[in-house]
Amino acid sequence: MDSIEPVNIPLPWIARFKSRLLTGLAAASLVTLLILSGLSWRADTWLYDSVAHATSRPADDRIVVVAIDQKSLAELGRWPWSRRTHAELVDRLTTAGVRGIGLDILLSDPALYDPEGDALLARALNRSGKVVLPVYAEAGIRHGPTVELMPIPEFAASAAALGHVEAGLDADGVARSAFLRAGVGSAHWPSLALALSQLGAPGAITAPLPGLRIPEPEQIAPQSWVRDYQVRVPYADPADGYQRVSYVDVVKGRVAVSKLRGRWILVGATAPAIGEQLVVPGGHAADSRLSAVYYQANVLNMLLRGDTIVPLGLPTQLLLSIAVVIAPLLLFGLRGPHRIWQPLAVAAALALLLSFLLLRFGHAWFPPMSALAVLGIGALLWLVRLLRRTRHQAQSDSLTGLPNRLRFDEELGQALRQAQRSGQPLSLLLLDVDHFRRLNDSLGQQAGDEVLRILSTILRGRARRPRDLVARLGSDQFAVLLPETTPQSAAAIATTIHVDLANLATRPACPESTPPFTASIGIHTARAGEETTVEEIFQRADNALYQAKQDGRNRSFSHAAESGSITTS
Repeated sequence: MDSIEPVNIPLPWIARFKSRLLTGLAAASLVTLLILSGLSWRADTWLYDSVAHATSRPADDRIVVVAIDQKSLAELGRWPWSRRTHAELVDRLTTAGVRGIGLDILLSDPALYDPEGDALLARALNRSGKVVLPVYAEAGIRHGPTVELMPIPEFAASAAALGHVEAGLDADGVARSAFLRAGVGSAHWPSLALALSQLGAPGAITAPLPGLRIPEPEQIAPQSWVRDYQVRVPYADPADGYQRVSYVDVVKGRVAVSKLRGRWILVGATAPAIGEQLVVPGGHAADSRLSAVYYQANVLNMLLRGDTIVPLGLPTQLLLSIAVVIAPLLLFGLRGPHRIWQPLAVAAALALLLSFLLLRFGHAWFPPMSALAVLGIGALLWLVRLLRRTRHQAQSDSLTGLPNRLRFDEELGQALRQAQRSGQPLSLLLLDVDHFRRLNDSLGQQAGDEVLRILSTILRGRARRPRDLVARLGSDQFAVLLPETTPQSAAAIATTIHVDLANLATRPACPESTPPFTASIGIHTARAGEETTVEEIFQRADNALYQAKQDGRNRSFSHAAESGSITTS
């Protein structure tokens, strides 16, 4: 018989509590495994890109990009230019009254053929007092130690600050993050955008930084690149939608001072031939690629507007995910088992809504896909269980919980095929309650139902082997299918059923209101090696049942030659 319990028999509350506890532990363990293994990373990344694009921030009009573009290359000549030109640019920007200048240009080597140009640029940096110069991280040859490419000493000494320009690339090569501090051996350099935003801001350097702290390993190589204070960059829409002027136009004085005064200036290459191109989340740029100077502009925009997005730490992420996946178990008691999809759907919607609200208003990123995956697995298991339950209900009698005629027909066919393969006998008992209609009419349907339930209990007690099957075929007719049972054994079981019915009043579990009743039983056994069909077996058992009724009821009858007719009065 199927191991699924009848749906109308509830489990004890202790068993239900244990089942939910084990389910909760399994769900919590699975979501923890998914998060720690990173299996849902790509799905979380896709969701983040979609939601982040839908909640894009505007570009701050105080940020101006001075672009080293094709126009500048055409007028000023091939790159690199003389540092005299950079000095002239710095002087013009300083005179215009800019708030700060981020000069994203590699200045790590002295100009061997123009030392005066280096001196001019150093003096311009010193006069300005508002220029932040970049620190680049360059991997050593053949995976050697990372090297910091710093400006030459006279430039570093004259600059207002230094800042690293590393872009935070994810595993797929997309620049979604930024590290506000990084450096070789320790995270001692602020990012260029952070250093620029802190110019002229008293106390900004000592203020606590936003971002996810990156724990340092216990033993760190002195020449390894260390990152800290990770944030997600909320790109503007479009990501290169900042005010822009050409480098050559500034140098030639063709840009109005009003467009520069009080602005944050970022100087960098936008010409593809000389500038680094970063891949950004889809939808933020026309071709998903962005010049590095615009990446710095978006980081600066984030810092100026206070829109930093901080990834949740692992403990917080685990706690929220576990809370989401066990929420349906807490709500399950309010709904029936067939409505468990409602708590699952609520929990899934809650996970997505929580992720969106934290990103939009809490400036935090909660990746929900691990929790959604566990909820999806739970929904799939529930669906499988529902299908099994539905199939069981379709094949079960609602009054007695026994298999119905549909299930019986399937089992009889399987049992006959097995008996023919194994050469074992197969016995079938068909039972009718004697004068059931008269009993039902005189005592009422409730008494009749109780009679059927009592009889089903007795039959279950006499067909206890794993492959034995007791079924209610309809109204007051029952069947007992007994594989590997000889005619003599089948007749003995029929006799014990009659004895149980005769001793019914002495059964402790029998209600006092249950009327005494008897049953007639027809027996047929398909012998080893006998060629027969399901229809023939059933018809011969039905004929035997008819004969038992004709002989006076409350008896069994079998056509087996060895046993003859067996009668119990």
